[in-house]
Amino acid sequence: MEIDAGLIENIKRIVVGLDVYKAKNRIENLYPELKNKIDIEFVESKYQRFIVIGCDYDEEKHAVKIKATSNNPIRHLPSMYQENAFLRNYLMIFQHIMNETSITLDNLDNIFRPMETPSKFLPVLADWFGVNFDLLGSEEIARKVLQYAIPLYRYRGTKLGLQALLYLVSGIVPEIVEGKLPFDALNISDGTDISATILENQESNNIFSVYFPILAEEMPADKIKRLYYLLQNEKPVDTECYLYFKKPQKKKRKTTVFTSDITEMGVDGIEF
Repeated sequence: MEIDAGLIENIKRIVVGLDVYKAKNRIENLYPELKNKIDIEFVESKYQRFIVIGCDYDEEKHAVKIKATSNNPIRHLPSMYQENAFLRNYLMIFQHIMNETSITLDNLDNIFRPMETPSKFLPVLADWFGVNFDLLGSEEIARKVLQYAIPLYRYRGTKLGLQALLYLVSGIVPEIVEGKLPFDALNISDGTDISATILENQESNNIFSVYFPILAEEMPADKIKRLYYLLQNEKPVDTECYLYFKKPQKKKRKTTVFTSDITEMGVDGIEF
């Protein structure tokens, strides 16, 4: 992604006045291409620390440079050292290092919030909630599912809970039909050496079908596979479930009616 003056101005309008942690997260959410191109420069200030006061472009690093307020350790020294410019700048180096740790500690609670946590921590949260992270798809979907993980657990194993989970993952509200198959069962009985049922009985208390009101071609194949495995993981243990989609409309075939007025013309066709 090319970083120009217009982009820097847009970012500046967005982040100035915010806490540096929130400002960095906002930039990464709006411009994912800049995820590893954000640099923080702390400027000594008597005002509240870690507040963004400016934004520039670092030509050497080809990165966005955020300027944020910070304290200086020199304030803890006797007044006779307060005017020493070299000591002030020297101590600011160590303050930069301390600020990174302080920002992490100040925002430790955000790490446990699905909508705020860094991307690399999402699989850890998913594991804590017993959610298979690989079946969720994109990072955006994963954050939504984890955000509602606790309410979903209240309805786990129910029709409403499964419907809500599938909606979060697919973006489509499915219809769940209990006690019926999406197709007719085929029975083999009289007149054969085998008496058995293919698949399951058409009507049963431990069967349900999940219907998505779209054509299968309208949903990516990998998402269909993830939804299927998600169903197998979340369905009640003693049940069987089936996933199916809207059937495509059959095109009517044109019919030709032959009457007594038709005369066959051989290889040249038919004359009416």
